[in-house]
Amino acid sequence: MLPWWFWVLLWTVLVLAALLLAVLAGFRLFRRGMAVLGSASDAADHISGEFAKPGTVVNYEPVGRRYPHGTEATHGDPEKIAKKRLKGKAERIEARRVKRVARRSDRGQAQNMRDVKLF
Repeated sequence: MLPWWFWVLLWTVLVLAALLLAVLAGFRLFRRGMAVLGSASDAADHISGEFAKPGTVVNYEPVGRRYPHGTEATHGDPEKIAKKRLKGKAERIEARRVKRVARRSDRGQAQNMRDVKLF
């Protein structure tokens, strides 16, 4: 059987080693976190510098409503509203199909037969 002071010494060394390991890991984590924040700050400065250049303002044209809304939707003729909604839905589906065909063509991918309207 080992003497009692050995066990006290052993546990003291183990606890101190665990504390040292935790402090070193925390310090390393803190340094890496500060490095990440520094690089994020540099990236934000770069991005804001690009947006601050003169002549980068883009004027977008207003988007028209594709479906009835507001009072027109609640008090309008239900048949006209349904036709307008279905027309807008068909236009959106067709626009997505055209974009999909163009994207696959640009990438050199095979086209879906229904997208190119072969069937």
